[in-house]
Amino acid sequence: MLNARIKKEFKTKGRVSFSLDASFTVRRGITVLFGPSGSGKTTILRSIAGLVGPDEGRIELDDHVFFDSSTGSNLPIQRRRVGFVFQDYLLFPHLTAVQNVAYGIRSATSQERCGRAIELLNLLGIAHASGRRPHQLSGGEQQRVALARALGSDPAILLLDEPLSALDAATRLRLLGEIVELQRKSKIPFVYVTHSPADAIRVGDSALILNAGRIVMEGNPSEVFNAPRDSAVLEAVGSENILVGRIQDHNENEGISTIDLAGCELVIPYTALAKATPVTIGIRSDDIIVSRERIGQTSARNMLEGTIKQIVQDGQQVELMTACGVNLKVRVTPQAVAALELGPGVKVYLLIKASSCHLLS
Repeated sequence: MLNARIKKEFKTKGRVSFSLDASFTVRRGITVLFGPSGSGKTTILRSIAGLVGPDEGRIELDDHVFFDSSTGSNLPIQRRRVGFVFQDYLLFPHLTAVQNVAYGIRSATSQERCGRAIELLNLLGIAHASGRRPHQLSGGEQQRVALARALGSDPAILLLDEPLSALDAATRLRLLGEIVELQRKSKIPFVYVTHSPADAIRVGDSALILNAGRIVMEGNPSEVFNAPRDSAVLEAVGSENILVGRIQDHNENEGISTIDLAGCELVIPYTALAKATPVTIGIRSDDIIVSRERIGQTSARNMLEGTIKQIVQDGQQVELMTACGVNLKVRVTPQAVAALELGPGVKVYLLIKASSCHLLS
């Protein structure tokens, strides 16, 4: 089990440009670090590994103290038994796959290192590529070599910094399953940094949500992403729709309440708040379904008629800026844009489940 309290300030031109202040515990399984860019995820990993020295705090894995500002303890990197898989893999280009893996295996003869490296490559299903150099490997194969090299050092904990971000969707999905299985076999804790909510939910046993250098929520990944507790968490998990309204009515038998958003009405899960109470609602852009036609029968409690104001391409996703009494951001795929012939000025219907409307305050 890893216990950590990390405080670190970064300064630009004499002024504090970023401040990290995080306390957390990592148990066995896979702990996901999630949050927007610049929230402190990589700084936490580097602090655990010893690549960054905190200004203040304590980092302890089981009975081994890595860092303690109160006593001046700061264990060297090579004595921490920490495996680290970087986003760009950092494989040695002049070494073969087996040589890259063997490089991290120190306490053995050359023959023993080679044998152990082959074992690890076989474990990850790429023993056939042991004699190839990195430029001769696919992205997925390079990732497996990086994982094997990290495990070759016999780590007590494995840190993964967005290890699959450069891979295509099919390869990433396959490797996610392999990482989960690898953790189960190794029986050591993994700390996994990702920007993908889907990846976090798929691999994570627990999640730490960071925003602006602070942990704003922790718990089961599905619960964290499906029920963010406040606007800071909502911002961190990627939900851009924060709406302010007032309680209008209740239907306790059906388990719903209605709020007035001064532009439209929205059905949300039942709340015992008094009528006319001001409330803030959050809706994830991924939780809104777009239709060109009004649907007569649907499980979604909310169907809002609106118009697309703007379309913004964001990597492999598309953001629709819509007006439906209130402004809502909706995230869809390029394929959906083409199939539905979506564009500025097009009339749409937005379907939103009551359970996707999260009461923040």
